[in-house]
Amino acid sequence: MTDELERFWQETLRRHPALAGRSWRTDYFGNPGQQAQELAGLIVCGEKKATCSLLEDDEPLPAPGMISLVLDGRERPVAAIETTHVSLRRFRDVDAVFAAAEGEDDKSLYSWRKAHREFFGNILEARGEAFRDDIWLVCEHFRLLYAEDKNAAPNGTA
Repeated sequence: MTDELERFWQETLRRHPALAGRSWRTDYFGNPGQQAQELAGLIVCGEKKATCSLLEDDEPLPAPGMISLVLDGRERPVAAIETTHVSLRRFRDVDAVFAAAEGEDDKSLYSWRKAHREFFGNILEARGEAFRDDIWLVCEHFRLLYAEDKNAAPNGTA
């Protein structure tokens, strides 16, 4: 663990002592670099409260109560989040409520589908697979526990 991660985790614990003894992971959202920076910013300011990923056979599913330290585009911790709900949905079944919770673009289902069709399409294409509307997604809701920007969530709550 880097000193920066340890400092960030200790600050999270100072604000949420009940988390002592809990394990956590690091994660970034989207692609490394600029997209990760933008999405981390949406989490820090409280706009982004959900995310999704392709369901992978060899990946463990997130679970409610899981703690993640969110890294920005420069791989620095900027937020601590806790998973609150996880569901599996086909791409075509993602609804406007989930799209809005993702907090991206204009928060509409139309823009969510457009952006995520491209994002997941690129991942699948790199594997030699075609995008389909029936792909399974892991849809995850989370709450902001602490953000480096103290103005994003007063007293570390959201």
